[in-house]
Amino acid sequence: MGVFEFIFFTTLVVVGGIASIPLYAMRRGYNQSDEKLEIKKLVEQRKLEQIKQDNYLLENKVMALELEKIKEERELREQKALGATENRRWLIEDRKEEEIEKGM
Repeated sequence: MGVFEFIFFTTLVVVGGIASIPLYAMRRGYNQSDEKLEIKKLVEQRKLEQIKQDNYLLENKVMALELEKIKEERELREQKALGATENRRWLIEDRKEEEIEKGM
């Protein structure tokens, strides 16, 4: 092996090493930006989950309020129905009594 071949291969190794440093840095920077994007994505997903949980709790509160409202309305209707049936009973009984009196 001659001197020129030694110098050529040595130069080739040095130039290859020097050229690989920026390539490695670019690759590393690219990977870091991917990791940053992944972290941002995870943070956004966490915020979205928190919003979903808050929304779920609010919906449950609203549903509970609506249920209470429905129960109150049902109680009012039942009270009105009881009041109406009590009046009807008296009217029916009065009619029966009148029919009995007329029949006699």
